[in-house]
Amino acid sequence: MKISIKKICLTVFAFTVLFFAIGSAQAQTDSVKKIRLKSPATVKGEIGGESHASYVIRVRKGQTLKVQIDWKEKGDYTAHFVVSRSDNFFDGDVIRGISTYNEKNWYSKIKKTGDYYIYVTAHPIANYTLKVSVK
Repeated sequence: MKISIKKICLTVFAFTVLFFAIGSAQAQTDSVKKIRLKSPATVKGEIGGESHASYVIRVRKGQTLKVQIDWKEKGDYTAHFVVSRSDNFFDGDVIRGISTYNEKNWYSKIKKTGDYYIYVTAHPIANYTLKVSVK
């Protein structure tokens, strides 16, 4: 059985295209609009399911970023927030993740000047109030 160089090249090319197609399909981007906040800020909203709300605030090195969340208690409905240096919710550059269902307050002295992203999620759905301040 003879295999021509042309068939080998076409096979390698096909696998390369398939490999990159699968990789790009798996790459997720965050197309949710980020709402720019100025300190102090209070935002009310509703979120749930597979969705998230995105906020961004500029913080300078040495300042303290404080985030608080509250929601209408209704059964096991809960709201959460994540603070990240990344503008993509799916990236792993998380500064503050979801640690418990009851944690509603967080603050930290910021070590690097830049934009900080706050992502709000809920399960299964929640009407929330988010308060953000920088001092």
